[in-house]
Amino acid sequence: MPVFFIEPGVIKSGMATVRGPLAHHLSKSLRVEPGEELWLAEACERRYRAKILSSDLHGVTAQILFEVLPPSKPSLRITLGLALIKHDHLAWALQKATELGVAEIVPLITRRTVVRPIASRQTQRLRTIVLEAAQQSMRWDVPFVTDPQPFHMWCRKANPEGLRFLLWESPQGTLLRDKLKGDTVRHVVLAAGPEGGFETEEITEAQGEGFEVVSLGPRILRTETSVLTALAVLQYEWGDLGKS
Repeated sequence: MPVFFIEPGVIKSGMATVRGPLAHHLSKSLRVEPGEELWLAEACERRYRAKILSSDLHGVTAQILFEVLPPSKPSLRITLGLALIKHDHLAWALQKATELGVAEIVPLITRRTVVRPIASRQTQRLRTIVLEAAQQSMRWDVPFVTDPQPFHMWCRKANPEGLRFLLWESPQGTLLRDKLKGDTVRHVVLAAGPEGGFETEEITEAQGEGFEVVSLGPRILRTETSVLTALAVLQYEWGDLGKS
């Protein structure tokens, strides 16, 4: 069973009382029963093993069995700037990016974005997708999903302290793997375009702001596939993928 993130104050005197949407999910969707055990987490501070005492639509009560302190922080922090794409593809990409350890996700509005800028309720839905993926993958934290931002504005303020990569579908671009031959990097900003890719003017503008244009090889990949591939490569080389 995945870990479930709870608000501060839920645990008092060795007992956890969960209410609201999470209680409904546990009792109605997962149908947890007295005697079952699960993990509860307060952000990235602590994780608790808890034993269910009672469960109904009004609340779930559990006894705390023991707690686990968080491990050291990940060696690599990744900020993902992802152009708005069709919702089911976007949801899948966010889910996989969360599983692969992204710290922050910025939905981007580019010149070729065909999806309308999402409303606040849709942004909240994206955050729910990320939360559920973080719980399922047993993460210690939940990636922050910002409100959608115009690509050109985001480029100007993207963290200048780490490396900044822009994924380009051209096979003539420098391979991402060739950019990883060197000292370990602590922070990477990764930009991925929409279905039609970035326009030339956007690429030029990003380069002017310090982004390095990189390719993943000879094949043209869907946006969500390119994101998954690039994140896996980054985490394998500089992050914690494949490490205990």
